[in-house]
Amino acid sequence: MKKNIPIASRSSTLSPRMAAQKGSVTVLVALALPVLVGVAALAVDLAYLHVVRNELQNDADAAALAGAGVLYKNSLASLNWTAAADTAQSAIALNRAAGHALADGDVQTGYWDTAQTTTGLQALPLTPTANDAPAVQVSLGKSDGQNQGPARTFLARIWGILSVPVRVTAVAGVTSPGNVNPGGLFPLAISQCMYQKFWNTQPAGPRIDANTGLAYVFKIGSLYKYDHCDSGQWSSLNIRAPGADTVETMIQTGNPIAMSVGDEAWMQSGVKNSLYADVKQCSAAGSKGCEYVVVPVLNQVVSGTTASIVGFACLHVLDAVGGNDKYILVEMSTQCQSPLAGGVGPNYGVASPPSLFK
Repeated sequence: MKKNIPIASRSSTLSPRMAAQKGSVTVLVALALPVLVGVAALAVDLAYLHVVRNELQNDADAAALAGAGVLYKNSLASLNWTAAADTAQSAIALNRAAGHALADGDVQTGYWDTAQTTTGLQALPLTPTANDAPAVQVSLGKSDGQNQGPARTFLARIWGILSVPVRVTAVAGVTSPGNVNPGGLFPLAISQCMYQKFWNTQPAGPRIDANTGLAYVFKIGSLYKYDHCDSGQWSSLNIRAPGADTVETMIQTGNPIAMSVGDEAWMQSGVKNSLYADVKQCSAAGSKGCEYVVVPVLNQVVSGTTASIVGFACLHVLDAVGGNDKYILVEMSTQCQSPLAGGVGPNYGVASPPSLFK
């Protein structure tokens, strides 16, 4: 007959081994607890430091963009470096990080190489190349003597880490566009040859007529050449459409789709006097509604063909004449700051809105 062993007796038989295991676990927990608490502390403070860094970066971005927005305060013909630096510096004080208003920051102006063959902000004075865009650099930090000192920690203090310095930099500038969104282009195209003839690249701007002391004035139309250069013609842009109805619509509405450097534009073969009457009405001689326009610059202009866009230009439309002559009177300009432009392209007098550089 099998003898029953009391439960209490079984437990007492296993208790030495279990007691040993319980003791080991207790020791391991005791040893690991500081490490676990320390890792948790670092995780909490790292998350907080990430928030502070993001706040500072947003503040630096905003200040750099504010400064870049007044680089061409007067016109694209002259850069206002002082106004850009002062505006960026003032914008710093309008922002906060880690719960405190910012008071300190470093602002520099110069040129940014959009092709990145040269890294970092290029200090003034500098003769810019075609790839160099005027820019404002803003550096912000929380460190000793700056903006209430380094970012303070919370739980990481158990490791002896009382604070951590944080520093960020932002660069913003103004480029000439590589693309133009719908509504931003006037249905007229000018030849690249004309820009090689009448445009300065350094500094960018119209060449001056020695006889007048002003930019050269010329006529755009299929009948007009300057030396070996075709001046320019009407363009229905991305639409291959005979006749002038499409162009007439685009005088009022602009390009229906975005167009970029490298796209093909159609040179219009048919024109009518009403187009010139429309332009005369909105030119500088009329209501001034189309006094300054952004147009594509093409590698060639031949009626009834397409040509590649090499850039986007600013024209000052002075007047227009119909009849047998049919021309639009213009001068090259630096007065076009287009909110519908973007990307990076050659400087033919148009500026895109300020943007951040990476």
